[in-house]
Amino acid sequence: MKLGLAPTMLRIFKGKRFLYKCSKSRQMPVWLSSIVRQSYGFSRISPSQISVCSMGIIIRQGLKSSVVTYAGVAIGIINMLILYNRFLSQEQLGLYASTLLTFPIVYMSFALLGVPSVAVRFHSQFQTQTARRQLFTFILVTPFVGLLGFIFLYLAFKPFYLNFYQEHSPLLVKYYYVFIPLTVGMVYLLALEAYSRIHLRIVVPSLIREIGLRLLNSVVVILFGFQLISFDTMVNLTVVSYGLAVVAMLVYLYTQGNLFTTLDFGFIRHPAFGDMWRYGLWVILGGASAALMPHIEKILLPGFAGGLSSTAIFDLASRIALVISIPRNSIVMISAPIISRAFQENDLAQIDTIYKKSSLNLFIIGVFLLLGIWVNIDSIFAIIPKSDLYAPGKYVVLMVGLSRIADMMTGLNTEILTNSRYYRYDIVFIVLFTFLLMASNFYLIPRYGYNGAAAASLFSVVIYNGVKLAFIRYKLGIQPFTSQTLLVILLGGCAFLAATYLPVPDATTLAGRLTGLLLRSVAVGIIFGGGILAFRVSEDISAGFWMAWKMVKQKVGRR
Repeated sequence: MKLGLAPTMLRIFKGKRFLYKCSKSRQMPVWLSSIVRQSYGFSRISPSQISVCSMGIIIRQGLKSSVVTYAGVAIGIINMLILYNRFLSQEQLGLYASTLLTFPIVYMSFALLGVPSVAVRFHSQFQTQTARRQLFTFILVTPFVGLLGFIFLYLAFKPFYLNFYQEHSPLLVKYYYVFIPLTVGMVYLLALEAYSRIHLRIVVPSLIREIGLRLLNSVVVILFGFQLISFDTMVNLTVVSYGLAVVAMLVYLYTQGNLFTTLDFGFIRHPAFGDMWRYGLWVILGGASAALMPHIEKILLPGFAGGLSSTAIFDLASRIALVISIPRNSIVMISAPIISRAFQENDLAQIDTIYKKSSLNLFIIGVFLLLGIWVNIDSIFAIIPKSDLYAPGKYVVLMVGLSRIADMMTGLNTEILTNSRYYRYDIVFIVLFTFLLMASNFYLIPRYGYNGAAAASLFSVVIYNGVKLAFIRYKLGIQPFTSQTLLVILLGGCAFLAATYLPVPDATTLAGRLTGLLLRSVAVGIIFGGGILAFRVSEDISAGFWMAWKMVKQKVGRR
């Protein structure tokens, strides 16, 4: 089976040349070494070698995946800060940008019945053509059953929903039924994306979800802004866009030869089916909580004073901080299979290496991005339209940003826990964290509004990651921090002080704001970024920087 995966794996890793260089300069994990040696006959790679080359693969693939994700985030930021902010009222923005797509994400986590995680975990046991058709049937039919259950419960709890949102967010009541088709579209988009992922095809699905849908959102908001359509039509077209995304995914799967036009319910008799539904039950419990965690503030805020207007302020500010965590999302996508393989081989040394390297690299990137945002926060809010309405949310940016840093500096603790034999504990931690997050939000939101929601998030994330950190240290004997972690904190503190007290031009004009933003950003780049390179805090980041610098010099030299 490993050999069968070789052609696809090698395409992902950009082929023979990269792997050969990697094998010469660094050791490789046993499973990857075996694939390379069988495929290309490299005699230099010993199967007994234990390596750090996996981290290079993780970073390489993480950077590639980040291109699409960052492009999507850039479109999302333009939509949020410019288009939505310009053409929508604060209440409309709170509905369209904050809750219209947030509620279905939470509903979807229940309706999916754990299908994406189950499919990824058990797909290796469905290798024949007949078995693949059975797996495809499972991926299509199981969410349908989940959606029937969701619709029944959604309608049954309608009185509670209306009672909670009627007073402060009447728009949520008006569009109550829109959430049903939106949830259906999201469910099948994610299910088909998981099916594509098990065939190691993630770029096009990401393009559809991250870029395609956001561009469609841009178009419908512009049409509304120029009064070519009504707000009701804009909402309905957003629902249609998810239907188009599902169709696009089906077409893509067809072009890849992975779409079956007939169904086979034989998966019910498959030997792995018992394990699949038992695992799926755990995933539903943990997955629903995991889906609720990033969005709970946007679910609760509309029910309190300020309603959708407060939700809009919180959402806009938290999206500014969102860019900090994107590198983690990309690295997780690539690293999870390698960590899983290392656990199968009982290679704790490799896991420890990835744990420490991921923590350090993500912490550096996170601190760098947070510094760049926070030292310029007043200029950022002054530049965006309707800044007087949204500038009070600046401390939401800080608290949400710090919570992202807490998540990043603890490395891949979730991925390590979920791939170990202690994966059930992660689900327990997630459920407990969800209750902690809800309790802290219910306590702080009535007192401090959107700032209270951000504080609740920061408090809960720190506790959650601290518990997982201690558990992994106790059970596996590994932890992500090194002396370099302290050096990153010191460099970050120096860069913050220097950029904060840097003399800048008058900030009352647009030119002055942009100049100040540029000067402070350069100060952070020189002091923090330069310090990271000068002290060689991270070998991976230093190597990546100088490699990129060399490529730029070569391209400039050719011209």
